[in-house]
Amino acid sequence: MPVYKVFTWNMQRGRSISRGDATITERFRVLKDLVDWADFGFITEPGQDVRNGLNAYYGLQGLRGRYYVSTLVDNQNDAMACRPVVYSRHGFARAPQGAKPYLRYQSGAEQANRHPAAGIVALFNGDGQGNNELLLVSFHATSGFGAAQNCEGYFDSFYEFDGHSSIPLLWIVGGDFNCNPRNGVYMPAVSTHQSNHILDGFFADQQATNFEVKLTSGPQTYVDGNDPGEGQLIIGNANAGNANARGFVVNGLHLSDHCPVTAQFQIEPLHAGMDVDTADILPAGTRRTRKRKVPTDFDTSTTKKPKR
Repeated sequence: MPVYKVFTWNMQRGRSISRGDATITERFRVLKDLVDWADFGFITEPGQDVRNGLNAYYGLQGLRGRYYVSTLVDNQNDAMACRPVVYSRHGFARAPQGAKPYLRYQSGAEQANRHPAAGIVALFNGDGQGNNELLLVSFHATSGFGAAQNCEGYFDSFYEFDGHSSIPLLWIVGGDFNCNPRNGVYMPAVSTHQSNHILDGFFADQQATNFEVKLTSGPQTYVDGNDPGEGQLIIGNANAGNANARGFVVNGLHLSDHCPVTAQFQIEPLHAGMDVDTADILPAGTRRTRKRKVPTDFDTSTTKKPKR
């Protein structure tokens, strides 16, 4: 039963790690530890040199695995751009050809376009119907109010197939959702941001296949006391006079306002004799739309996030 380790982290466009100061060196070390632990990773707001280095395909300064960086035109300044990265230890089989993974949302005063990064990996086993591809998407929702609607609309789109889409029927999305979308989303029960909000997590599911996706561990913040984890997440008004005293702090250094989040998912085909939801299995070449139910009492109190 394959179990895949995943992480997501908003690195907040940290200054170039090539500058070599203590904070940058520690931020890179934590990223390397996460990459060494995980099968898949979802990085939002990596620094420019991290993006450029990973875009070289062979990794950056010892970061093993393979990476896809969002490269679509986004009218963002290179040094300050919010271009996600998706990581896979096992390499990618291909990039998705459909438009759904690249839905665009605009954010900030300049109305910058935010495009997810996406890649497809091949699973070790098929599901008996010729399917064995897993879609990985690194997604950064817009800041402030509107994030909840963006997330709900984007996640619902994964169930909308027209019979010609090349999008796989199995997926994991990780990133900074800037809200807690709740339904169908795996997020920690504790805050992931220094503002005392839960913003970071995963959206994983399957559609029209007899694959089964189950959360087996987490999601949890990457802090001391959790396995794996280190450092601490300082939230609220603690030491409010010093912004660097809040957020994800490791060895006394503020690495990000966001704490990395980890989880483990079991993904396997259901075999003969196992309980199978036949309503979710379709004949070859036939797909249907399945909408998630959006709560009518959705709490928008967690959708607002301090501007960066």
